[in-house]
Amino acid sequence: MDPLLNALRSTLDFDAPGRFYVAYSGGVDSTVLLHAIAAICNDRTPLVAIHVDHRLHDTSAQWAKHCTDAAMALGVRSLSFIAEDAKRAGESIETWARRCRYSIFARQLRSDDVLLTAHHQDDVVETFLLQLLRGAGPHGLSGIASHQPFAEGTLVRPLLGVSRAQILDYARSHELNWIEDPSNANTQHNRNYIRHEIMPALERRWPAAADRIVHAVSLQRQAASILDGTADEKITQACSSGIRQISTDVFSNLDPSRQRWILKRWIARANYPIPDSAHLEQMLNVLGAKRDAQPTVSWKGAQLRRYRNSLYLTQIDEQPVSGFSASWDPCFPLQLGPGKLTARQVLGRGVSATLVQEEGAILKYRLGGERCHPVGRAHSQTLKRLFQHWGIPPWERDRTPIIYIGGNIAAIAGLCVCLPFGAKPGEPGWDISWLHETEL
Repeated sequence: MDPLLNALRSTLDFDAPGRFYVAYSGGVDSTVLLHAIAAICNDRTPLVAIHVDHRLHDTSAQWAKHCTDAAMALGVRSLSFIAEDAKRAGESIETWARRCRYSIFARQLRSDDVLLTAHHQDDVVETFLLQLLRGAGPHGLSGIASHQPFAEGTLVRPLLGVSRAQILDYARSHELNWIEDPSNANTQHNRNYIRHEIMPALERRWPAAADRIVHAVSLQRQAASILDGTADEKITQACSSGIRQISTDVFSNLDPSRQRWILKRWIARANYPIPDSAHLEQMLNVLGAKRDAQPTVSWKGAQLRRYRNSLYLTQIDEQPVSGFSASWDPCFPLQLGPGKLTARQVLGRGVSATLVQEEGAILKYRLGGERCHPVGRAHSQTLKRLFQHWGIPPWERDRTPIIYIGGNIAAIAGLCVCLPFGAKPGEPGWDISWLHETEL
């Protein structure tokens, strides 16, 4: 049996309910993948070829037409898009092109859909060497994932166990036509240099070099998995209030290398960008700060903050809140900046539904100096003192919604109801919840 077809049959579920989208550039790798998938599918799974024209070459429009015609010849539906996102400051052409492609791919996928890319064994080897030269650790050296969640579906790379030579053999034996991108021969690009200069030299000296590197990738993946498992146990114990808040106690009595690993794993699990080494060192300094300090580390649109005995991950939100005011209907959930405001009807507690209906409710943020008398407390207090009592971090206090009725504070979302706006026994009320960023 053809090793390439065998790899596809062993990797993919051809009876799954979703569609297969093949990322189709027109090069030999994706041409072979599309041809082989089309041969196996036999109408069991809807198949779509998706091409993105980056307009980086004068002939890119011809390439797009080639892909459309080739898909049509296979009886495969095709989609073609033009990359239109603007290039970001400091972004390389390769990074920009990849970001554009995957953004377009993500918009197509629905639940149960699978995006297939033609990454193969040689890509695994080249990626390992690139990451090695960048000084990567076990995660960076653990290779390209064969399966991973993507948008609403899944991204699968079914050819990771197939070599470039096997792909070329398949293409020639089936007399396929493909596009040769001239940029692939440009050894100014690091990956091309490894492909055309480094690997041939390694394989002349060590003929099994590629296989040995693939084995090393497997070992790195195992090591990363073991380290992640150990870190996850500690993170689960230390994140009782949501994944974006972690107790500093988990870092006690650990050497800096273990502290860095737990920090990186925690940040990854919270779906934030992984910080570089310099920012990780700043985070270690945050861990060593005094309990009453409130240090901050910012990177790539994210922030790590400390308050009392916890670290918090937050997005950088530069939207002004001063003067914010909006009417509020408790029947409808509301996304407010870094959190979500919801309410449910209850009896005998919460904010009086009668007062909300008769006088209306207004949302505002704290300006400073406000007071309220929480239900169940003997006296009124300033919001500042109440926030301190409840352990609300300072940066969340000015973003916590305050509900006003008739110009007076009726409730602080998710924290308290204020007199005289509480529902009486047997009276309908609104129980208000505020899930801020660290809890979402």
